[in-house]
Amino acid sequence: MIGISVRDALELPALRGAELVGGAAGIDRIIQSINIMEVPDVGSYVKPAELLLTTAYPIRDDKNAQERLVPELWEKGLAGLAIKPQRYISEIPELMIRQADELGFPLIRLPIDAAFTEIINPLLMEILNRQAVILQRNEQISQALAGIMLRGGGLDEIVRALAGFLALPVSIHDASLRRMASWLNPRDFGVELNKLLRESVADWRRLSTVFRARKESDHFLFDGVCGAVVRPVVVAGEIYAYVFIWEADKTLSEREVPSVEQAITMIALEINKQRAIASVEAQFKSSFIESIIDGEIDSAESVLSRAEAFGWQLPGTMTVLLFENQELQQISVKDLLNAGRRKSQMMDSIAATLQGLSHGSGVVDFGNRVMVLYGLQEGWDSKAGKKASEKIAGTCCKELERQTPGRTLVGISRPAAGLLHIKEGVEQAKRALEYGRRDLLGGQLFHFDDLGLYRILVNSDEAEIRQFQQDVLGQLIRYDEKNDSNLLETLDAILASDMNLVKAAQRMYIHYNTLRYRMNRIREVSGLDLKLPEHRLNLQVALKIWRMKS
Repeated sequence: MIGISVRDALELPALRGAELVGGAAGIDRIIQSINIMEVPDVGSYVKPAELLLTTAYPIRDDKNAQERLVPELWEKGLAGLAIKPQRYISEIPELMIRQADELGFPLIRLPIDAAFTEIINPLLMEILNRQAVILQRNEQISQALAGIMLRGGGLDEIVRALAGFLALPVSIHDASLRRMASWLNPRDFGVELNKLLRESVADWRRLSTVFRARKESDHFLFDGVCGAVVRPVVVAGEIYAYVFIWEADKTLSEREVPSVEQAITMIALEINKQRAIASVEAQFKSSFIESIIDGEIDSAESVLSRAEAFGWQLPGTMTVLLFENQELQQISVKDLLNAGRRKSQMMDSIAATLQGLSHGSGVVDFGNRVMVLYGLQEGWDSKAGKKASEKIAGTCCKELERQTPGRTLVGISRPAAGLLHIKEGVEQAKRALEYGRRDLLGGQLFHFDDLGLYRILVNSDEAEIRQFQQDVLGQLIRYDEKNDSNLLETLDAILASDMNLVKAAQRMYIHYNTLRYRMNRIREVSGLDLKLPEHRLNLQVALKIWRMKS
């Protein structure tokens, strides 16, 4: 709001001799215009941010009107009321002063010799001069920010320029509160506070925790010491980023607001540009991986050259990690736009997490999933590679859970001997994810080596596998369907309990004798005896096939 505060107005020569007699709490209300009270029902003729001048003549004999005036003007949003008493009223009524104090509405007593024209003209001139200064400053800011954009400057230059305009430290953080750019040098707050400020900006996890718990939407205090005004960068209802203005007052001044608003527009444009570039780059990365899988690229030298162009450092052995968000899978069919945004957030989170743990790993858009190519250290055996891959996957999942809804699952391959040979790794990660998702393995991270017998079944003859399942379990499946029984579930519980019938009964919440009866029915219906090792093995394998194919 461009104008002059009541506090500053009282310092002007035009208001020499004027006295603030009530509403001191509102002394910083902004005056944008001046009006004169000529009629009793003045509420219909005033506007917000006006200073109303009066001799009280229209309400000199109306106690009710005097009682209504201050609350009505306060409700209309006026900056204040200035009364020149002694001519039509001897003094400003005590009731009006009490009301002004209660409402924080400035009430000014003008001297008897005050002329309204000598107040109005200087005040309006001061307001116009201030507006001209701010407009000129806005133009300078606009030209400076436009110059940054035209010469291809990024967020680092924008944040440095904004910090210079405000003479305050400024940082830009993404929607997850990770630092995107910052300039913290405009002021020296002392060794301790400078250190805390740097740590606040860098530690996005702590910053996120404090920020989410804040009580005010546009201001918060970090560690009870380091405060910031916060402004979101919003485009089409999506929060692109947050701008933190550190060690500022709780509200920005009229001189500061235009700088911040213009900078936010430029930040939004820059992030949009970065996203467009990232989108095109993501398409190239996906196409590159698909070309390798399809066998269209067979030169190791060409593969390494392309990978280095993407910033990947994957010269040797690597594992393939496939991330799948279950909620993303569901909305991808119904809401492509929202699904695209969600996947971009997922990729950004994974990439940011990997940056601190495994610099040089590749992050690839892979259909409705996100692929990570994780380079293993030279000299690691398969066990060490498996452990490291699972640790990386687990860390990424924890960060995703903080930022995106829905459960994330990860399929992990065996080590592949370089990018040129990732086709088998991709298939392994897919299989691990596919069977893990069906709760065959349990948990959230599924390594191909943990598939056990499923690894053999996956690559066996499909028709022969189904026939084997039918031969072993067909009678039990048909019996359950016909009699609405659960012999198959009972069989599964017995085998899962390692033939311990007491544990199996507890697992199914049934009586021990009921379980024994069902076990006998299984033998009678299937013709197989669980006490015989060969029959038991056939039943275990057939159950795995049934789970895998169901």
